[in-house]
Amino acid sequence: MKGLSTILGSLIVTLITLSLSVPLLIYFNSINSSNQAVFGQSFHQLNNAISTKITVIQIGNTPSQIYLYNYGNSPAYIQLLMIGNKSYPLNITSIKPNQLIPLSKISTKIPNQDFTNVSMVIEVNSNYYSFLI
Repeated sequence: MKGLSTILGSLIVTLITLSLSVPLLIYFNSINSSNQAVFGQSFHQLNNAISTKITVIQIGNTPSQIYLYNYGNSPAYIQLLMIGNKSYPLNITSIKPNQLIPLSKISTKIPNQDFTNVSMVIEVNSNYYSFLI
């Protein structure tokens, strides 16, 4: 009797351990998969930010004298243009490499006034850029 109960006890403990290993394996696999997706998305955003090269060239203070210049090797897709606290609708949503476009053509709704010491925020290729004009 004593030998049989030891074998049976060991068998029960082994079965409990094996039955708990499957849910734990599934749980850790799901955590690993979600981490890989987050890292992949972060890498994509970082790669996008590195390849996007855009700057502001300011000749004067009016929208026709303030230019956006794409000096990168890939197109810059504009999703948002804010000057001060106001967002403006876009007429042109992409700037080709080595292209120079005035703000007045990007959005015709920008008032033709002098902008001095005003912040401009642009969302380009899902990354935000801030400039002081």
